[in-house]
Amino acid sequence: MGVILNEEAVARTYAHQSVADTYDVVEQYRAAMRYPDDASSTHIARELEIPRGRVRPWLDGAKPDAVRAIEIATAKNWFSNDWTQETQALAVLCAGVFACGSIEKQGYRPTWTPETAQGRTQLETALENVGVGVRVETEDRTRELWPGTHGSILGRCLMVAGAPTGNKTATTVTSLPQWLDDAPAQLRETIAELFVRERAIAFEDKATRRIQSARPPSYYRALAALIEDVTDESVTYSESGITISADAVRALGLA
Repeated sequence: MGVILNEEAVARTYAHQSVADTYDVVEQYRAAMRYPDDASSTHIARELEIPRGRVRPWLDGAKPDAVRAIEIATAKNWFSNDWTQETQALAVLCAGVFACGSIEKQGYRPTWTPETAQGRTQLETALENVGVGVRVETEDRTRELWPGTHGSILGRCLMVAGAPTGNKTATTVTSLPQWLDDAPAQLRETIAELFVRERAIAFEDKATRRIQSARPPSYYRALAALIEDVTDESVTYSESGITISADAVRALGLA
């Protein structure tokens, strides 16, 4: 299991018409591929106790979607057990979904619409570092960031990592991913900065900032704890949002 996601959970984001657990199909495919090249689909299917019609396309070069997704994620180092450049970039993209992005419920394609130039740079760099590149779409002066390739696979992985899908509401966004607790200090600070930069309301007459939206207290509590921990300054929360003290904002380099 990697620091952010694992292949079993990614496989289970796919559906299979005749198998309840899609990861079973992944294991069946791998077992079938271990047979000699001259083994027949009938022989393999009989020994694995699976339908021959499932095996035959595999021997002709077809792959289950879940297998293809796992292979791509593995090649890009997304399942690493360490906090590598790739897994840290995945973490930033996952946090970015909370802060200024979304993942389609159908199709799992993620997008980000950062309002600040710094936030845009952070997310573009993260997309490059996970190995998918960036596609930028502009509409009515709004710059929307999309993965250049493998968007659906990346979106599924971000969902497994804890990012919400569909509309973000008080019932779909209730806390932050657990892996944040064990993330490196610099990564935690980067993510806290991204949240404050993209979500917080700035005031003209003071450095204090405020985050408020349709979220439950559990979410505000988790986010306030993150910002307070990385800044070592006062951050308070209530049922209506988070107040980030001027000292905390300065500690993040945002004032």
